[in-house]
This record gives sequence, structure tokens and C-alpha cells, in this order.
Amino acid sequence: MEEKAKRLHFIKIPFELGKLLKGNIFFIIMLYILNFGSEKTYMKLLQVSFLIYLTWRVLSIILKWYTYNYHIKEGTIHITSGLISKSYRSIPLHKVQNVQRRTTVFHRIFSLTSLTFETGNSGDEGSVAFEVISQKEAERLERAHSSNHNSIIDAEVPEERIAEDLEPVTKKTIHFTPTKRDVLKASFTSLSFLALIPIVATLYSTLDDFIDLENAGGYVTKVLDTWWIVTIAITALVCVAVTFGIVSTFVKYGKYEISSDQERIHIKKGVLDESAFSIQKEKVQAVEITQSIMKRMLGLAEVKLISAGSTGDEELNTNVLYPFLSVNRAYGLVEEILPAYKVEGVMKPLSKQAFKIRMLRPSFLWLFATVAIYLFKPALWYISLILLVAIYTLRILDYKSSRYLLNGEFVQFKSGSLGTSLFITKRSKVIQIEVKRSKLQKVFGLATIETINRSKPVHHTKIQDVPVEYADVFYTWYIGRTKNIQIE
Repeated sequence: MEEKAKRLHFIKIPFELGKLLKGNIFFIIMLYILNFGSEKTYMKLLQVSFLIYLTWRVLSIILKWYTYNYHIKEGTIHITSGLISKSYRSIPLHKVQNVQRRTTVFHRIFSLTSLTFETGNSGDEGSVAFEVISQKEAERLERAHSSNHNSIIDAEVPEERIAEDLEPVTKKTIHFTPTKRDVLKASFTSLSFLALIPIVATLYSTLDDFIDLENAGGYVTKVLDTWWIVTIAITALVCVAVTFGIVSTFVKYGKYEISSDQERIHIKKGVLDESAFSIQKEKVQAVEITQSIMKRMLGLAEVKLISAGSTGDEELNTNVLYPFLSVNRAYGLVEEILPAYKVEGVMKPLSKQAFKIRMLRPSFLWLFATVAIYLFKPALWYISLILLVAIYTLRILDYKSSRYLLNGEFVQFKSGSLGTSLFITKRSKVIQIEVKRSKLQKVFGLATIETINRSKPVHHTKIQDVPVEYADVFYTWYIGRTKNIQIE
């Protein structure tokens, strides 16, 4: 029996009205509160025009909700929208690569959620979002996607394999949940306590509108002359900042969970604003393990999954595993959730020739800055020297950090100066490579190699100044991909 077409939950209307109000609150205050009862002709015209605009937007929100319908038929989501100009979309469920669920505080009040299906297509066709639906409906859509994906796999697997695959029951394995110690470590590493500074500045500015703080400066000076009051104030401020950092970190990472089953990786996070993200293991194009300077000092790392499709809301970083893992735990977690991937800790360093070329390669930034200082501020000549030292220090650090390795079907690149990035991908996931040699590199027998992976946007990773012999091996290695290429 064909499924009846459905609309999004009717709470979608106040949800959109709230976003409309939030986006236009400044104009509403300016036109209808601060200039209420104004006799100026231009102000009356602005008020009437803006009121017409708001009325049109409210009507369009209601009509958009009413005309938006969707249903599932033969493994495909069919979406119809529009009143005068009808729009039709069809998204095969087997093309859905990533699934993201987000439950904000607004959603939780009404026991609702939002669900997004991401495909590998670009533009508006790359995803379909159900912004306001019931929890039950979200689960139904996810089950429809999972059952359709499984049926595709079953159709491609030989009959003698199906029985073997059905014997074990697929269970979700939880790989990581943060402890209290992890949350504390994350609160300091993320420097979230510094977020209190703009809040205090805003409060000070607001207070200054009601109290003349400048005239009160004499009293403040007398108070600051008392050392024990200053000590108490500083201690209290530090305690408030640390508490604020811990609470804000807990709200974001307190209910974090990384799990996987036979086919997908699942990431859940958030206490107030909950989000859940899942990605098919076979759609992971590469893994990137990054360390900022702070994380390097503390021995922590962040693991990012590079996917062929979109990876949800960029603001939520849904494709990032817990960003405060110890380095060894990060390496182990990659191999746990992606058994097909292997992270090697020992890699080949760059040659001495690479060090020489990096010391000889001109810095156009330094040249431009030096010329500008000479022409406009000769007295600041020392800035040119400081910049030169900084540039060469970063080059030396990048040289010492850079590594590369071919390991069977895998390639690993590592680079960075203050922060580092370790990139791992399989040959079958690389869609293109580039081998480049500048004139200076030819003199030293070096080359730059680059991999290109499917992602949104396309992901480029390169490492400079590897031996030309390795570049030849790298090229030959890539040509061998025809033996095990995967068509997605």
C-alpha cells in the first residue's frame, strides 16, 4: 500500500516565526519601539513597508508548511512543495551517506527533533532536511533508510554469503564516553573559560549606560589600593571563569558517545542542544588527526572523518570524534571503528636536502614587509628581523614535523609547525594525485606530492620536498589502484 503524503509537524510554523523574529529584532525595536508615535513621514513609510514585509513573510511561512509534503515509495523519498510553482524532488534512500539528528532546546520542549539526510550530490540537491518532526517519525525515516541500505547490500551479496551474514546479530559497540577527568581536561584545553571575557565586557558596557563608572573611578582606585580586596576579587574572578568553562564544556561534551555497528559510525553529543550523526564506514574517504599547539603540549589530538558527502552542520563539527583524545587513544579509536584503517606511528622524515631548500626558499611575505617598513617606517627596522626569525622558526618546526609513508594500500602524510595534521587514506579512496616540481626542487632532487579525495569541498592534502624517487614510487603506487578500485 502506498504511503500517504505527510507534512512536517505544525510546530514548524512557530519555529520559523521565531527565526523570523530573531533575524529582524533590531528593525522591530528601531521602528516600533524607539520610534513609536513618530510623526516623521519617512519613518511612517518605513513602518508600513516593514509591516507589509513581515505580513508577507508570515503568510509565506504558513503556505510553505502547508504545501510541503513528503512520502516514501519504492525506496525513494518524494518531496513536493510550492503553491503556484510546484517543485518535485526524489532522493533514493540508498544514496544517503550521512544521517544527522539534532534536538535543540526548542525541539525538546515539544518532544520533537530534526533529521537531515546527506547525499554525495552538491548544491541544494546534496541534502534533505526535516527540520521539525516527531521523534517517532524520525525513527521511522531512519529505519526506512537502514532497511533500504541493507536490502541493496543483500541484493549484491551471493546467496551463500547472506546466510553467514545473518547469523550474528549486529550490535552497537560503544567505543568512547568521556569521564569527569576528560571533561575537566577539555575545559582547560579548549580555553572555554575565556568566553567569560566578552560576557563581562558586555555587562560592563550595559552597566555604564546606567551608572557613570568614570566618575566612580576615584572610589574604585581606593578599593584597589587594598591588597586583600584585590586578592579576593582576583580569586573570585578566576573561580567564576573556571566554573564557567567547566559548565560550558559539560553542556557541549558531557553526554558524548562514539559508537559503531557493522556498517555505520555513530556520534552523539550535547546536554541541552543534542545532536546525533552517523556515517557509513564505506563512505569514509580519509581520516585526519590534528593537534593544535595546546593539544601537542598536553598530548591530545582530534580525529576528523572525511566523508564523500556533506558532514552535517559545520558549526556542530558532527564529523569530528571527541576532540580531546590522548594521541594513543586517538590512534586506537581509528582502528577500532574503522578496522580497514591502520595508523602507523613510525614514518619517514624529510631528507637533509629538504631542510636546505626550505632555508633557501625566498619568503615573499618578508620581502614585502621589509620594503614597506623601509619606505614608510625605517625606525621599525627590527620588525623585519623579528618576522624573519619567526618565518624560519616555523619552517624548521614544519621540517621536523613532516613525515610520509606508503603502507600497502594506505598513504600517510604529516605536516605542520606549531600545530600538526596527520592524514591517512586508502588508495581506492583517492580520486586524483598530483606530482609537482619547481625549478628549485629540481636542483635538489625533490618534489611535492598531493592527494585529492572526494568530500564537500574536495579535500586536498600535500606534502612538500619529498625525494623525487619517492614521488615516482607514489605515482606507481597510485596507478595500481585499478586492481581494487571502488565505484561509489
